[in-house]
Amino acid sequence: MRFSNFQKGINLGGYLSQYDCIPEPPVTEQEMERHFASFITEEDIKRIAALGFDHVRVPVSGYLLWDREAGEMREKPLFLLDRCISWCETYHLSVIVDLHDIWGNKYGAMDEPMPLLTDPALQEIFLSFWRKLSEHFQGQMEERMLFELLNEVSDAEGTLWNSLVGRALKEIRKIDKKRGILVGSNNQNSVMYLGQLELLDDPYVVYNFHYYEPLVFTHQKAHFSEELKEFNQTVAYPGDISGFASYLEKNPKWKDKYALTANETRNDHALMEKLLQEAVDFAEKSDCQLYCGEFGVIDTAPPEEAVKWLSDVIDFLDAHGIGHALWNYKSLDFGLVDVNGRTVSGVMLEFIKGKNKTGC
Repeated sequence: MRFSNFQKGINLGGYLSQYDCIPEPPVTEQEMERHFASFITEEDIKRIAALGFDHVRVPVSGYLLWDREAGEMREKPLFLLDRCISWCETYHLSVIVDLHDIWGNKYGAMDEPMPLLTDPALQEIFLSFWRKLSEHFQGQMEERMLFELLNEVSDAEGTLWNSLVGRALKEIRKIDKKRGILVGSNNQNSVMYLGQLELLDDPYVVYNFHYYEPLVFTHQKAHFSEELKEFNQTVAYPGDISGFASYLEKNPKWKDKYALTANETRNDHALMEKLLQEAVDFAEKSDCQLYCGEFGVIDTAPPEEAVKWLSDVIDFLDAHGIGHALWNYKSLDFGLVDVNGRTVSGVMLEFIKGKNKTGC
């Protein structure tokens, strides 16, 4: 199987991207230096390998790596990425470099086209980023490093992202003919939008989706969600979610956000199979490789319920040959360990150890 090194992974969110979302986020230059020196270390990579993962997905911020004035990669952040990748090589982990954010990207912008998809100047920054990164990594870890063009794209028109992907792939292929490239589906990597992707005549392209459904379970009581904080219910798996359907009827402004499951009353394996069947159908019709770059359950969910949901997701993806990466290794409300490296849930950690040992 092509891309066999990317079957069971975990995300390093909060390290080179989203560090503003961790507890006591770094602000000053000194705090940033301390964050980069301690948030992910060689010991973390060693631990991830020991847990049985075969790869890491490394979200990186374009704002951090790219110098707009110079039109170049910034030396220090690029060193940090290089160092992390060298640790992964030492412990035989493959790597996905995921561009998590960049100028012009606008999360959730499904009502009108986001600037990156319409502004030529912003598109040139995006294309330059990938040209320079391709040059930097040319010849390195050819079968064990993938590039993910952009995380959780929002394309209100449905065709603009396909166009930008084609241009980015063309630029990368001028430099690197065989680098694996991940292309995510529209509407925040929704599994339901895979069919909107334009299939590319390139055997090294992998199509990517994320899976967190139903959000009322995977994001229950999330402090960053106005509606889930207000709903404030513990949700089981399998279990009844009819109460959230009723909540949405009374609060219709949130219905679009939860469109996939707004009318569902049961959170169970049947619902999971129904939603993930979209991925299976896409893979069968396209004869293309698929990857699930994020899935996970927030730490406010009961761990015993979370592991049941995770087990079913992993079993489904493995059964259909879909590689995957758990969100997240450290902090960000989904971490296996907290910001200080302490285990968040022994139940979750033991589950992961066992699943990686017995899985594909």
